[in-house]
Amino acid sequence: MSEHTTTKILDVYLQSKLAGKLTATNAELSFAYDADYLQHPNGRKLSASMPLQPEAFGHSIAAPFFSGLLPDEGVRARLARYLTLSERNTFALLKAIGGECAGAISLYPEGITPHAQAEPTYRRLSEAEADAVLASLDKRPMLAGEEDVRISGAGAQNKLMIAFDAEGQIAIPTGSTASTHIIKPPIAGLEDSVFNEFFCMQLARDAGLPAPETRILWITGKPYYLVARYDRQADASGTVHRLHQEDFCQAMHIAPEIKYENEGGPALEQCFALLDARIASGAMAGKNKITLLQGVIFNYLIGNGDAHGKNFSILYHGESESLAPFYDLLCTQIYSDAFNAKMAMKIGGKYKFKEVSIRHWEKLGVALGFRQDFVKRQIVTINNDVAKAATSLFGKLNGNSETASPVYEQIMAVITANHQRMTNFQSEA
Repeated sequence: MSEHTTTKILDVYLQSKLAGKLTATNAELSFAYDADYLQHPNGRKLSASMPLQPEAFGHSIAAPFFSGLLPDEGVRARLARYLTLSERNTFALLKAIGGECAGAISLYPEGITPHAQAEPTYRRLSEAEADAVLASLDKRPMLAGEEDVRISGAGAQNKLMIAFDAEGQIAIPTGSTASTHIIKPPIAGLEDSVFNEFFCMQLARDAGLPAPETRILWITGKPYYLVARYDRQADASGTVHRLHQEDFCQAMHIAPEIKYENEGGPALEQCFALLDARIASGAMAGKNKITLLQGVIFNYLIGNGDAHGKNFSILYHGESESLAPFYDLLCTQIYSDAFNAKMAMKIGGKYKFKEVSIRHWEKLGVALGFRQDFVKRQIVTINNDVAKAATSLFGKLNGNSETASPVYEQIMAVITANHQRMTNFQSEA
């Protein structure tokens, strides 16, 4: 080993159990499961890409998974600048903020055991304080540097992981306390993004698709998007437990910076192959594959061009697995012209919404192992359910001053156009 070689270690916990160690040797990451953890009857894998085994996983597998626990793109760059770290230094960033990540993973300096808390602890925020914290996210993401707060959130949007205290007040979890909700401020450059995401998420639920609860949260007269974390679950006593999850890029050891298909990220065929493998293993029910197909159809209908590999996840329940509820649903088509609007993953070889016809859906269906008539029936059903639910939701939300927004008309125009295009598929068939 070179005299210039430096090795650093973080202990990796899955829920409250020491699962293994993340090692950084210079810029190379590796992960190895703890020997006692491998012998534990309740030991569970961290990732579909890292099954339980005594051999260590090298950089090509460990780096994409652990990097996927951190924010993406600009948020990660701002976080690194605030902490005076390199944005490519996954290890150092996780050391700084890896105490509360997506799913049930926590990272601590080697030898430091997470403090078992009898009661949750919070830093309660007044409305003015909450407004100030949210306004500062573009400069200090994830409350970086806050004493006793080590919270990370994946994704490219600014967000604040919070909980509500016994009085229903916004609170920042401290110590090992779990967050339960995510607040997102408006996305710069995307008009009314708060209401856009709220509408699309509510629409998914109304159309019968799995999606977490959401609402518009008003703070000092400003609207924010609030979503319940699907990877958190309260028991009968009210104690919040972390549920493990990972996004599709992590499961396929694909680096988050290449999450889009045209950058080398996963295609729909790879996403469905991932589920096929989980189903074949006996860990996942076959219906999850149908749910994913329904989600793909839904994203097409609402004009969501940002449904990439990190916006789909696997949720773990002990030894069983399921497709996680849909999240980050947004009508991106209203922010680009209809002629050039593209999707994150191709449908039957086509990226542009307007170029997709029934034969492209059929081509995709065949590649995924579905019968053509089955794909057509799913298109007809989802198409009709979404159109009906969207009309109802449009009236309902605009009838309430706290949820009304002019952006809904733009979203409805996109849905109407895509609905008509899919209705025409029936005459093409």
